[in-house]
Amino acid sequence: MNDSSAICLFRPLAILTTLILIVSGCGTATQSPQGSTSTSKPSDLTAKDQEQTPIKVEGSSHPEPTVAGKSAVVETPAVTKEPVGDNATVPKIESLSAKTSPGSLLQEAPLQPFLEGWEKPAIALLLTGEQHGYLEPCGCSETQSGGMARRADLARVLNQEKGWNLAGLDVGGTLKRARRQDQIKFEKLFEAFQKLNYSVVGVGLEELKLGADFILTRMPGTPDELASSVAMVSANVVLFDQPELGWPLAYRLVEKGGSRIGVTSILGTSLREKVAPMGVNTNITIREPDEVLPAVIESLEALKPDFLVLLCHGNDAEAIQLAKKYPQFRIILAAGGYEEPDGKPTVVGETWILHTGHKGKRVGVLGYYPQNTEQPFRFELIQLDKDRFQNHPDMRELMKNYQQQLEDEGISVSEELLLKHPSGQTYVGAEKCGECHTKAFAHWKETGHAVAFTTLKEGPWHENRAAEKTGWIKRQFDPECLSCHVTGWHPQEMLRYDSGYLNEKQSPHLLGQQCENCHGPGSVHSAREEGNATMEELMEGRQFVRRTLAEARKSSCTECHDPDNSPKFTPERFDEFWEQVKHPFKD
Repeated sequence: MNDSSAICLFRPLAILTTLILIVSGCGTATQSPQGSTSTSKPSDLTAKDQEQTPIKVEGSSHPEPTVAGKSAVVETPAVTKEPVGDNATVPKIESLSAKTSPGSLLQEAPLQPFLEGWEKPAIALLLTGEQHGYLEPCGCSETQSGGMARRADLARVLNQEKGWNLAGLDVGGTLKRARRQDQIKFEKLFEAFQKLNYSVVGVGLEELKLGADFILTRMPGTPDELASSVAMVSANVVLFDQPELGWPLAYRLVEKGGSRIGVTSILGTSLREKVAPMGVNTNITIREPDEVLPAVIESLEALKPDFLVLLCHGNDAEAIQLAKKYPQFRIILAAGGYEEPDGKPTVVGETWILHTGHKGKRVGVLGYYPQNTEQPFRFELIQLDKDRFQNHPDMRELMKNYQQQLEDEGISVSEELLLKHPSGQTYVGAEKCGECHTKAFAHWKETGHAVAFTTLKEGPWHENRAAEKTGWIKRQFDPECLSCHVTGWHPQEMLRYDSGYLNEKQSPHLLGQQCENCHGPGSVHSAREEGNATMEELMEGRQFVRRTLAEARKSSCTECHDPDNSPKFTPERFDEFWEQVKHPFKD
């Protein structure tokens, strides 16, 4: 290594944790498979429903809707073009509350007690979505929000301490990829949803990436199983061109504590090309919302719900358009907003459009108060931080089972993750580098990089986090952790280079975050230094592994130290962290 070389700081990518939480009480649900709904036009809401759900809009006499004690944003977004027909242009929304005040600003203010001043609602809905595979925040960062374990603690407080009736709705987007590990994660996530009294998960782009066959495996085998399970719902997604399959469900009636809520879901047609491109047979059909929603609404209204909820997995413009066209939905839980929204509903007519952000960092709580005819809803977006929420202990067994399944199936060594290195070279390990670069190697051994793999087995190495080692769940077979804790993996794609770390037995020389993760495979450089290479060949070999400080500052370190996993690693603090690992030593 030379004095302009750089190696990046380490962190593991998202450590996956999920849980089982038994929440007392269970609701019942009525659902309908696609193809079984009426085809007649929708009727208006009954007078009773209209009296129960008035929400303030401009020009009305009702009070402002409140959100965590503050007024909601009331907007009639400007639409530049109305969509017409199958080839409609999605309208451009010039103003949307979920886009105007990013929730990152929320982190700058002290966190206050949640749901302060709320009376007990008839029912409280936990609203989530776009989790993108983040069952837990990365274990390398003690400050990140989110995680199913903290969500379970919130549910425990609401259900067991406050005695509230709870049901959960998720807009979809549960995963990020479609590998075998994601399938396992999907199953574990649904176990957690089941224990948290979720009733509906909308079918989004990410779910459909798993394929029509896999989606069908989620279909319960009997009516009794269906009634008690978490249902995948979409009114306009059809598998194998057979609506009569009955999965996903077209809608579901959620009943809890005397409240009746009609729920359906729509996949936005803006995602059609990503799901089912023209000319490609995916066995997935995305129907136009206008073809299916009138009949679904009529079927739901026949069940006399207190209010209707639409899960809209598309973009903001589509959510706005659906709110305008189908005002029967008093609540639309929408995907496609900011990762960290401001928590204020956008009000279109009498419909609230809600966003809950990405990666499970926050949970929306919607309270329903039917006795308040002027203002029946309250909404608060709750950040799942480490100070107000604990990791529920029931997660331990499920997380252990998840990690054990990854090991048993050999996920980290599977051919599915194999990637050819573009250089064609191979990894030799830090010990080999240290034969010549003795001072740099000695310094590396004193850094956290050297013990990166050990932390997967034993827990965080920092003294101020020693308590976390108690009951630590080992993660050394989890590709999403290995990719930044061993040498020879692609850290962002979580793929294993052909000569990279395989397992402790076969590649012990690649344990930890080593030199070659930033400098590149060193086989050519090493061989030429030890052989009879010409000076030109030697210089070329050295150039292969040369990395500058500018490269480290720009991209090398952030391959692992990204905002999700190292939120303290900011451009402004680069020099501070660099001091810990720089190695301008010459032997």
